[in-house]
Amino acid sequence: MPATIITGLQWGDEGKGKMVDHLGENADAVARFSGGANAGHTVEIDGTRLALHQLPIGLLRSGVAGIIGAACVLDPVALAEEVATLDSEGISVLGRLMISGKVHLVHPAGRFTETINEGRRGGSSVGTTRRGIGPTYVRKFMRKGLRLEDAAVNGLLEKKSAAVTADCIHTLELDAAAQEALRSEEAEFLECTLKLVEHARDVSLYLNDLLDRDGTLLAEGAQGTLLDPDHGTYPFVTCGPCVSGGACLSLGIGPTRIDEVVGIAKAYTTRVGNGPFPTELTGELGARIREQGNEYGATTGRPRRCGWFDAVLTNYSARINGSSWITLTLLDVLSGLPELKVCRKYDLDPEIELSLFETGARLEKHRPVYETLPGWKEDIRGVREWGALPAEARDYVEYIEELVEVPIRAISTGPGREDLIWRTK
Repeated sequence: MPATIITGLQWGDEGKGKMVDHLGENADAVARFSGGANAGHTVEIDGTRLALHQLPIGLLRSGVAGIIGAACVLDPVALAEEVATLDSEGISVLGRLMISGKVHLVHPAGRFTETINEGRRGGSSVGTTRRGIGPTYVRKFMRKGLRLEDAAVNGLLEKKSAAVTADCIHTLELDAAAQEALRSEEAEFLECTLKLVEHARDVSLYLNDLLDRDGTLLAEGAQGTLLDPDHGTYPFVTCGPCVSGGACLSLGIGPTRIDEVVGIAKAYTTRVGNGPFPTELTGELGARIREQGNEYGATTGRPRRCGWFDAVLTNYSARINGSSWITLTLLDVLSGLPELKVCRKYDLDPEIELSLFETGARLEKHRPVYETLPGWKEDIRGVREWGALPAEARDYVEYIEELVEVPIRAISTGPGREDLIWRTK
């Protein structure tokens, strides 16, 4: 059963892209099972930094098929731009790209709707990327969505798109200038979608046949478990599935096909947007980690909020995903700090029963209880052997492993493809 799912165990931006790229060298196919243009996976290849938003990272490996699953939401215009960027780097992907015909499309009206609604919410906004993801999922579950397969029926996509545009103009009471801008974007949307329909496939059929022939599949998640709409810090979450179970749902493969689940976690914690963050560092130390880790969003460029490693939430995420093992990333960012803290438990909000662990509104009332560990002075960037790490760095990794209760098998020490330590006990 050579199928592996890779998920983030925090609030996204954990470095999933690098691990997918690394493992993708030996894969036949890499499939994105969630998210849309609001996600960003970054890989550094021979000094060139590439950020993909909708395309599976596996397409950066020659000969690997790239799949976009049914539970994703696809922005055809943004995808065309992404393909063009890779073409300019000498990486051709269209011949290896397959998209589920069931995938829902991000209409320009979705971006207009989200931008205006987020602005109206003011200080209570979720802090979305304003890429139209939420409104697209709303239309999907109202059974009014646009799917890629609609473009295969003569005139159907154009008819449904016109209805979405008209509804947006009426609901948001757009002025003449905004209406003109929306219709201009709609024309580009239709043009790009009609070009993409030739890549529509029955993804479930293809992947099950691949696995029947002992092929290898990597299922690549977007965002992180704590942004999952069911298991994350609701309402400050995304709209699509971020946990391992979502891979089977999106790709049309049964759970008995899955061999293992790899969880990805940073050696510290970050999140973008609003919402509770128990271990957040708001002062100079948080800013230092942000700069050393280049913690700015790959999609929006927004500065990420930074904090200490939260073993309580990571243990929770590993359980939700059924993680077989973990890759700990960005350990090198912590070099030079005299001491490090790890949240080992919470002092719970007294209103919450101990039998109930909440990730919702009251999470911000929890107070983290820290264990303080000594830091290390040595620059460990690019280190590739476990024994070459300072003793303090090894102790830090082992302490996290003890709290999370899942083996840490790999450790990333830099942005390069090969800046990775494989660890065995």
